[in-house]
Amino acid sequence: ISKDIGDQKLNVKFFGYSQITTTIGEETSATDSQDGVKFDADRVRLGYKLSMGKVFSKLQVDFQQNTNKKSGQMTNTIKDAEVGYKFHNAASFKVGQFKTPVGMDFNTSGAKLDITKRSMEKKLVLERSLGAMLSGRKIGNTVVFGYDVGIFNPATRSSSVENDATGSNGVSGDSYAYAVRGMVDWQDLHVEMSYGISEEAAGDNWAITTADEDYTVFDIAASYKWNDLTVKGEYIAGSDVKGENGTDETVWYLHAGYRIIPALEGVFRHYQAEYDPNVGTSTDLGNTYIGFNYFINPATKYNARVQVNYVITSGDDGFNSVTGNAKYSGTTKGYVDDVLLLQFQVGF
Repeated sequence: ISKDIGDQKLNVKFFGYSQITTTIGEETSATDSQDGVKFDADRVRLGYKLSMGKVFSKLQVDFQQNTNKKSGQMTNTIKDAEVGYKFHNAASFKVGQFKTPVGMDFNTSGAKLDITKRSMEKKLVLERSLGAMLSGRKIGNTVVFGYDVGIFNPATRSSSVENDATGSNGVSGDSYAYAVRGMVDWQDLHVEMSYGISEEAAGDNWAITTADEDYTVFDIAASYKWNDLTVKGEYIAGSDVKGENGTDETVWYLHAGYRIIPALEGVFRHYQAEYDPNVGTSTDLGNTYIGFNYFINPATKYNARVQVNYVITSGDDGFNSVTGNAKYSGTTKGYVDDVLLLQFQVGF
């Protein structure tokens, strides 16, 4: 939608999509195995993007989320609510709630994910938070650079920061989260590196055995496209998870996707996670996704698609992370039993 307002043109683009998922074989808790067919929704979203000259704004809500509110954040239903000003490609400033710039896969739109789930690295990023960020994109010609530098309220939406109801895991205005990311693109190769901190990451509800530490996270990732083949890799390391000194988690993945025909892409991705507690034994977990994406309309492939993944698990059956036995619910978001995932996405 475009409308002339004085000497400016207001442009508004509405968008939305629903992802309905069927799961077969998932264990949902440490003690109860539920291996039947289960129906759910990953995302049910509506939003808009607005621009008027150098001013821009975005709003995105997810009706699949509850209306609870984490300390220092908007309600969970609101995913993005931002306003900003673009000086030029090298400098764009925005404030509001949006994704912190840590993690390549995390900063990919949920509508464009290669597999059905944001998987094992998801809970190690800083997630979304209220704050301010300076960004630059498309800097250069043959070699193109980009960057993000942001300051935020403590990252209480992140599973690696204790979400304490009292807000003692870093009080907004007294403690902060910081994140920085640098990116390089050369022909079909993309490389990025990022680093983030959320101060005072432990809350009253987390029985830490040592001093309340800042949570820190480091990420390095790359992707490459060659004709119909896409390969990706990412490594993310979280230190002092939930403010527990010496408690660390790492996740890496390797991904390959191949467009067999315009409507069909075969995908393979292997995740490997390791949890190293301050006290106790280290454990590891692997999840291997094998499947395909079927694009109902290849010309606008993300408007309607079907995703099918079979997840093969490996590693320690009793894998533990900071929040306990990870039946797709621990800090490292992984499966401990094989599972079949089917998702139907329709959007505009």
